[in-house]
Amino acid sequence: MSTNKKNELILTTYELLKQMSPDDIKIRTIAAEANCTSTVIYKHFDDLDHLILFASVRFLEDYIVTLQEVINQNSDALDMLIEMWRAFARHAFENAEVFELLFWGKYKERLGDTIFEYYQLFPDEWRNMDGLFTSVFFNNEIQERNSMIMHRAAATGYFSYDEARMLSDMECDMFHGLLMRYRDKYRLPGKAEEGAALFMDMLNSLIGHYRIK
Repeated sequence: MSTNKKNELILTTYELLKQMSPDDIKIRTIAAEANCTSTVIYKHFDDLDHLILFASVRFLEDYIVTLQEVINQNSDALDMLIEMWRAFARHAFENAEVFELLFWGKYKERLGDTIFEYYQLFPDEWRNMDGLFTSVFFNNEIQERNSMIMHRAAATGYFSYDEARMLSDMECDMFHGLLMRYRDKYRLPGKAEEGAALFMDMLNSLIGHYRIK
């Protein structure tokens, strides 16, 4: 089967995701929109969730650009941690269901590889992105990436190492829980901004409580 058809299926699913919950998208709906059969879809993807994962990567483009800017502009580990969470919260609450699927769904371990393959299929979409940075950065789960930054903050003296490990888990669990609280209302006017702001308030309060200096 041609790569063009695989690209078409990804783009078709992406357009559906802009309007519908991932839970409401069916294989037959995608097949009808792409003018093909379900059999064709299964020749390119393991299952429906696998296809939705690929289509969801397109929602990461602006976040990846923002993330690279945050990392390039912040040398202090704690500042970088806070700004990385701010960027993640802003983009995640705008597309809560898609981000939940990407970072907590059943294929989360394959996110880095999926991103790499996605940008082989759509090379023009790299824009200002660093392909190596992107694929490597997303190769670990969000808990591992956050723990790495927290460890750097502890090495700088902001936290004890024991508390840094606990804090990292608390931050990730707190974020996921709040994101799920907004899962059914993030599309309503102002709710995405409200959720992101609430998380940052909670994060700053948590950091302030455990911060040594």
